[in-house]
Amino acid sequence: MSRANDDPRARRSRTSALAAATELLAEGGPGHITHAAVAARANVGRATVYRHWPDLRALLLDTLTTAAHPVLTLGHGPVRDELVTHLQQQTDWLNQPVSASLIATVMERAERDPDVRNLRDEMVSRAGEHLTDALAAAVARGELRAGIEEHTRDLVSRILGPLLFQRLMLGTPPDGVTVADTVDAALAAWQPNT
Repeated sequence: MSRANDDPRARRSRTSALAAATELLAEGGPGHITHAAVAARANVGRATVYRHWPDLRALLLDTLTTAAHPVLTLGHGPVRDELVTHLQQQTDWLNQPVSASLIATVMERAERDPDVRNLRDEMVSRAGEHLTDALAAAVARGELRAGIEEHTRDLVSRILGPLLFQRLMLGTPPDGVTVADTVDAALAAWQPNT
């Protein structure tokens, strides 16, 4: 007998339920995610949702994990151009309602829930690893001064902090000019001629 995870029907119902939970998160925040609401939205039985996620916390955590968007995954071009291009693409995601709900939920729940805190830390860690590699390559190409790799976390906060503040606190979607200005300001101290 095949395991439930191998059953195509189980995979389809799980995918549908996660999509429904993500929509509910975007529409009303984590309080709108219940087994009954997800079942109704996904057009599956409530027992199916309970079978996948016996408790609400697991359902919310899976929803957050599924909806999380990769942060600062860069290519191999000039680091400034890569950052601007990637962050302009990120702002398309950031400007969607689900993104604001996701980020706000992760920030709020990470204070009390170790699993959500681990999710947050993993998101930040992945961003840092990708950026550290890109910064090391930029130093090797002479784009930036040596030592910047040791300040990756600070650089992430100087780039993402203003964009997230503008989106989440001011309610203003960042545009391309704001993204480019933010990246330039964060990299200014590390330019080879300063």
